Amino acid sequence: MRVGVFGFGAPLGVFASVGLRPVDVTLHLAEGDTAADRYIEPFMDPFAASVLSGLAAGQFDDMTAIIFLRESPGAMIACQYAFELRRRGVMPKRAPMPIMLNIIPADHDAAQAFNKSELDRLTQELRALGWAPEPGIQGPAAVFDDLLAAQSAGRISGAGAFATRAVLAEGRVVTWMARTPAGGERLALLGGPLGNAVLHAALDDIGLLVLDQQALDQACAAGGAGVDSALRAQAANPFAARQPEPLYLPGIEGALVEHGVDRVVWQVDPHDDLWGWLMPEVRDLCARLGVGFTDLGFLPRWPEPGDIVIGEGA
Repeated sequence: MRVGVFGFGAPLGVFASVGLRPVDVTLHLAEGDTAADRYIEPFMDPFAASVLSGLAAGQFDDMTAIIFLRESPGAMIACQYAFELRRRGVMPKRAPMPIMLNIIPADHDAAQAFNKSELDRLTQELRALGWAPEPGIQGPAAVFDDLLAAQSAGRISGAGAFATRAVLAEGRVVTWMARTPAGGERLALLGGPLGNAVLHAALDDIGLLVLDQQALDQACAAGGAGVDSALRAQAANPFAARQPEPLYLPGIEGALVEHGVDRVVWQVDPHDDLWGWLMPEVRDLCARLGVGFTDLGFLPRWPEPGDIVIGEGA
């Protein structure tokens, strides 16, 4: 039985602790007209819009369920739309059942109790659909950490690391997609998550892309061995979209220093209402650290080479 997961910061360590190995569908780009398109507003989160179009087109019919992560921007709306479009008959009869999972990124007794009740509900709903836990699953946190280290050391390009992480998140066997990166400035890519590696490849051509916020989020979210440890990893993730503590800027500062970054490249989605608010503080942080800052402004989530114009703006 195949189970999908939609949303950034997938708690792969938490899933492994309950015997679940989901297939990440977050970066899936649906193309062509579908029956769901008339219900999707143009300002909807593009990843949410794409997963809904993919559901309507039958592109996930090989899955029994898709878990939507409340943690991720757009995922709650996508899940609500998936239920409504299913009720209206817009989705194919074989379309996977949408299931919302709300893991709170906090580490206190009430949050732990709530999170464990959410996991119990998730596993009960999956069991009712025919799922059975797979014993002995190991989360990919160590491999994500190795990729971060390899990218920082220049042993794998930014685009190669992005592609390798995407394969990992889909639960497939990893073959390192490496090439020799260019020299030059040590770059960090911050801001909103992206659906492809086109920007990463462009940055690889002008410098050494040593750090990627999307990768940091993935690695932190995948942490932990066992339920308690994995839930604590969620609570400690500075890059989580719904992190209630003021951990983002200290986390970014530590990462920029640790990886010896010379310049930050920043970008967000045209309809972003989350990361863009943080840009002025990140820009000021870079100025304090003596790190260059280039704001690319708004980019599509699946950019094409023609969308990218990189200068040396401060």
